[in-house]
Amino acid sequence: MSQATSICGDFVLATGPGAGAWLRGLAGFEHQDDAGGGLSLATRGNVLQGRDASGTRWLALADLVEGRPEAIVHHDAGALRRLRGRFALLGWNDAGGRVVAATDQFGSLPLYWYRRDGHFALSNDLRLLLDAPGVRRDVDLAAVYHYLNFGYIPAPATICRDIRRIEPGTRMALDADGASGTRYYRPEYPADIQGDDDALAAALRERITATVHDYRPDGEDWGCFLSGGTDSSSIVTLLATQGAGQVQTCSIGFHEAGYDELDFARRAGEACGARPHLAYVDRERALGLLGTVIDAYDQPFGNTSAIPTLACAELGRASGFPVMIGGDGGDEIFGGNQRYAKDKVLEAFYRLPSPLKAGARAVGDLVGRGNIHFLNRVKNFAYRGSQPNPDRFYTDDSFASDYYGELLTPAFREQVERDASLEFMRTVYGDDPGDEPLHRLMRLDLMMAIAQNDLVKVHGACRHHGVSARFPYLDPDLVDWCGRLPARQKVRGLDKRHLFKKAMSGVLPDAILRKRKQGFGLPTAVWLREDRATQDLMRDVLLDGRTRGRGWIEPAFVDRLLQAHMAGAWDHSGAIWQLLVLELWMRKYMDGH
Repeated sequence: MSQATSICGDFVLATGPGAGAWLRGLAGFEHQDDAGGGLSLATRGNVLQGRDASGTRWLALADLVEGRPEAIVHHDAGALRRLRGRFALLGWNDAGGRVVAATDQFGSLPLYWYRRDGHFALSNDLRLLLDAPGVRRDVDLAAVYHYLNFGYIPAPATICRDIRRIEPGTRMALDADGASGTRYYRPEYPADIQGDDDALAAALRERITATVHDYRPDGEDWGCFLSGGTDSSSIVTLLATQGAGQVQTCSIGFHEAGYDELDFARRAGEACGARPHLAYVDRERALGLLGTVIDAYDQPFGNTSAIPTLACAELGRASGFPVMIGGDGGDEIFGGNQRYAKDKVLEAFYRLPSPLKAGARAVGDLVGRGNIHFLNRVKNFAYRGSQPNPDRFYTDDSFASDYYGELLTPAFREQVERDASLEFMRTVYGDDPGDEPLHRLMRLDLMMAIAQNDLVKVHGACRHHGVSARFPYLDPDLVDWCGRLPARQKVRGLDKRHLFKKAMSGVLPDAILRKRKQGFGLPTAVWLREDRATQDLMRDVLLDGRTRGRGWIEPAFVDRLLQAHMAGAWDHSGAIWQLLVLELWMRKYMDGH
């Protein structure tokens, strides 16, 4: 049903001294010395291009289910907001080198730009700009600090100080002299739909069904990510009930207990007659895919679930699927994240009288000294429950903040304040108390965990394997409608995705609706604790002279971190993996140039 489909192409649009010669030197690109307005253009793959009736040029990477990419030339935020699907759009005219650029509502396709000393360029891949005229390969240490906390670098920052990324749902006007941006989309939560549970569940089911149908690709050469969770399972089931050919699915499993969900994926697929494609990722294959992680992402990306996502995209490509549909965003619009329910418990603790909280923290400090996992959890709960939001939410993503004085060298700390990442999250969270607390957290997750993490993960994996991804549950119309539902319809008591489960009753098997949320993580915690080869890899990279010479991380602390993880005091595998990916990415793309 797409109006325009092109996701896996690449482009660079540039002006300034030496821009044409630089673009002509890009291997595998087609080059236009005069693309209008004094700009030069290089493209690779299927990049959509055109002109509107007035002669204004436009360029797009897009997969739209409603609207046309020419919306960028209207200079109208409303026209952009009405586009449904994924897009990264540029528009310019022959009068000068001013470019209007826009990302989709959740920034699922990246746009990078730089402007310095008369040089100006935009691209969909940061690495294509690293050798551009005028760009200095100076590392932004604040971006590194964000990465060490979040596992990714949130826009507008990038790993390179000279290069910026356009934020989700933003339209920017750029040229060699200046840049100005406008946020045209932000999730809103008026919570103005009322009604009894049965009527609202029926309305939600109708909305979901219609949206999933709209995102169904034409033809039969497409597949679905199927983890066995409620979001991907509901999409597969609804597509299967709409007929027009058998739905095919791709699922990844692990041999380690507690990580494998293939049994649930099988149940969901069998219940609706989907045809499964299955594969396992073991330790050897995961470590073999480490180089692919470095190649697939144009900035350091430390989410361990990139490995199974890459494996799933590879499985889809091998199965003949140029397009795959994912369930990303369901937790964040229906209220399915475990930490939403957990935050209710922590909020109850936060509302206790101050003397009681202080006493609990003192007990936590006392019992949490050592390598006993349960007692460390007690200490962690008391600390987190004493914080307001978003500070409390931030403690899920605060590794570098927590160990600021031990992890980071004095030279690093001189340039980056301890609360730099927390302040970034506070800015996204905002200071408007009008929305319900749950809705403020859901917006925060959509703007950070989804837009800057999950979509980066899936897009990078799919793009690397020549696959396009679609996300029905991030359709702006559906997100907006769910924002009109009261918070109690999402999390009621500790019951997560309350209304969604009623809407999907009779659609999904009860075992899927009742299953505990597991996620799509890699068993690195197990491998790092039990496998000598994994331990040796981490030590060989993180404690060698090249890493030490970077002058960012204290090697003695990294050694203690490895020891604490192997002793079972705490699961530090995510942080250790982030450090590994950062160092390997830096070596490949930023060093020696």
